[in-house]
Amino acid sequence: MVLLNTLDGIMLNVQRQGRITFYMTSYGEEAAHMGSAAALDPADVIFGQYREAGVFLWRGFTLDDMMNQCFSTHRDVHKGRMVPINYGSRDINFVSMSSPLGTQMPQAAGAAYAMRMSGKPLCVACYFGDGASSEGDAHAGFNFAATLDCPLIFFW
Repeated sequence: MVLLNTLDGIMLNVQRQGRITFYMTSYGEEAAHMGSAAALDPADVIFGQYREAGVFLWRGFTLDDMMNQCFSTHRDVHKGRMVPINYGSRDINFVSMSSPLGTQMPQAAGAAYAMRMSGKPLCVACYFGDGASSEGDAHAGFNFAATLDCPLIFFW
């Protein structure tokens, strides 16, 4: 958690210097994100937004991986084609983020439904914040997950 807090301070300054285009910190949310990630099975699928860097670190995303993504280098898993901090990695079962708020919520519900239909004893975790909770996609995701009894944890 100290590593993440330090990283956030450095990267926020880098963004304010204009060396990267976008960065969002997770100040005050480090323990909640890392603790919840620790409770998940490594095979559980995660959908998130831009404040869940702690989940990536917990799952094994390295600082090199994060910097390659933030600086859009050719070593980035997305080959520099994503907005900085829209992390994603198949290796750690974290679905690539989308910039518009709330879009991950119905996607997570669909993934959880597919997991339920496959019979796998796993779940999907979906992280979201205040902005996403007021989007129509949030309510679609909540409704879909509840109606179809999906193994989905919405984490606010």
